[in-house]
Amino acid sequence: MSRNEKAPVVGCELPWCYAPLSHFSEKEFTERQRKSLVNCNRLLIVLVALVLLISIAFGLIFVLHVDELTADGCGTSARWPQNPIRTGAVASNAAECARIGAEILRTKGSAADAAIAMMFCEEIACSESAGIGGGFLLTYYNRTSRSVEVLDSREIAGKGATADMFVGYGSKATYGGLAAATPAALKGYWVLHQRLGRLPWRQLIEPSIKLCHEGFVVNPFMARYLAEVSGAIHKDPGLRNVFVNPETGQVFKLGDRIRRPDFARTLETIANEGANALYSKSGTLLPKFLEDLKRLGSILTEQDFLSYEPQWKAPVSAKIHNDTAYSAALPGGGTILIHMLNILEGYPDLHRHDPVTWHWIVETFKHAYGIRTRLGDPAFVPGIEELVRNLTCKSYAEYIRSKINDSHTSEDYKFYGADFSQPEDHGTAHISVLEPNGDAIAVTSTINDYFGARIMSPQTGIIPNGQMDDFSTPGVINVVGVPASPANYIAPGKRPLSSMSPTIVVDQKGDVQLIVGGAGGTKITTSTLLIILRNRFFGQDLRSSIEAPRIHHQLAPMELQYEDTLGASIVEGLTARGHKLRKPDYVAQMTAVARERDGRVTAAFDPRRPGGAAVVPF
Repeated sequence: MSRNEKAPVVGCELPWCYAPLSHFSEKEFTERQRKSLVNCNRLLIVLVALVLLISIAFGLIFVLHVDELTADGCGTSARWPQNPIRTGAVASNAAECARIGAEILRTKGSAADAAIAMMFCEEIACSESAGIGGGFLLTYYNRTSRSVEVLDSREIAGKGATADMFVGYGSKATYGGLAAATPAALKGYWVLHQRLGRLPWRQLIEPSIKLCHEGFVVNPFMARYLAEVSGAIHKDPGLRNVFVNPETGQVFKLGDRIRRPDFARTLETIANEGANALYSKSGTLLPKFLEDLKRLGSILTEQDFLSYEPQWKAPVSAKIHNDTAYSAALPGGGTILIHMLNILEGYPDLHRHDPVTWHWIVETFKHAYGIRTRLGDPAFVPGIEELVRNLTCKSYAEYIRSKINDSHTSEDYKFYGADFSQPEDHGTAHISVLEPNGDAIAVTSTINDYFGARIMSPQTGIIPNGQMDDFSTPGVINVVGVPASPANYIAPGKRPLSSMSPTIVVDQKGDVQLIVGGAGGTKITTSTLLIILRNRFFGQDLRSSIEAPRIHHQLAPMELQYEDTLGASIVEGLTARGHKLRKPDYVAQMTAVARERDGRVTAAFDPRRPGGAAVVPF
């Protein structure tokens, strides 16, 4: 049959269904054919209706389903392989908190709502690492406007603080009432909710109130640090009341269930009063907390709380290939992170199996941590603006890159620009949130060391931070014999330098590709960089990027820390270039959300620490 011949009409053949009526002559278009066409159209309508019903049914299943992995020590990620158009995701250092965050997203909560609910949860499930007695740094991305902001809700030194207040007092900067800076977290939650929240404030707190009553199971990470600080817990009445098993007289162990009904009452007060509970003269919690702090040796006053305000700031950023990375500016670790990305982005041939690539990475760490010793709260360091501009500038990165020798390293601190102090944030936790509309939040919380200042307010259940230790003290020589950094000396109202680097990577179309951050002191920034390198430079998926071996060099001590699985050829190549290697005492613990190369949204927590991740399709 030629192209111009018309096909015979038989039943509901497709030509009758899809050809325009004008295609047929009046003679050809018999009544029988009309009926055939009508029947065909009816059949099509029925088929379309069936497809719609099936789609709706599967859609309901998609909405009700959350692919979630918890702290089983094996799996680290949650995935949605069929990748619906609108997908949300969360990752946390606690499985309970990931579930709470996912539920907030399912009930149409914003990324901010999910982050706040998860941070309240981590106060309970990660008591050793985070809470309203501390503070946080948060990076927020708005998909519609393609704008990025940083919320700095970092703790500040009290009005009675002085640069030399810890000279001759040793550990008082770390533990006890004097170690506490003005807590900032709750005020930050409130400011975030007022700006970006969608659900009622109380709704974000109720899951944590329930968790206090039902209890949470001690995971391996918490069990380790309960045992490690057991002596301090037994000495403090507040901590002892919560974390010592009354049946055994010992700290709770792995698998035990801890309930906190007293802290549930504190959360009820916060649900009713908002941030005013701690930051207003009318607040119910403030006088109780201040009374306890004074008894514990703190110099914080009512005015320190009443005058505290979080700050919205511009992020620091870097172009990396076809993406843009955004992170938290000073006093956060994002400025150093961006500087390192600018250095490494200039190498055209980075490869994850190449020893020279890893040498470049280590030298980048050393140069960055040398410069880091000159940084501090910009409001208190005269002339720091020019240094910050350099650190976020490609030409300065090119200059640093020109100083890196491919064949050997150096052990000269001055070569790397050092003026030393290396504060640590061990007691930290990180949350990553992707809202289905494309908005994103990366937030890292801290109380400084594990269990903060290692005291608890008995009347409120709040664990104060030990953040004053993040400052430098004049005349104090650190463990490697290097003097403290003047840029980070204590001053009233000053924010201490931090390694926290909550980071969001966005592509040219404005879609979030990676939300990442972590816990683990000075290793947070280098570990965040390594996840970005593996995922965005080396093309590894999120799970592989997080599980891969890590390295860390912070210049002092002059040694490179590495995990066993780094690879023999890389270890040999680094050793041959003069690096002194040792195994790490601890490794930063990361959580992240990513959009993989094939379009799937994945969420992951670090297998080095229990956690939870969930992908929520809509």
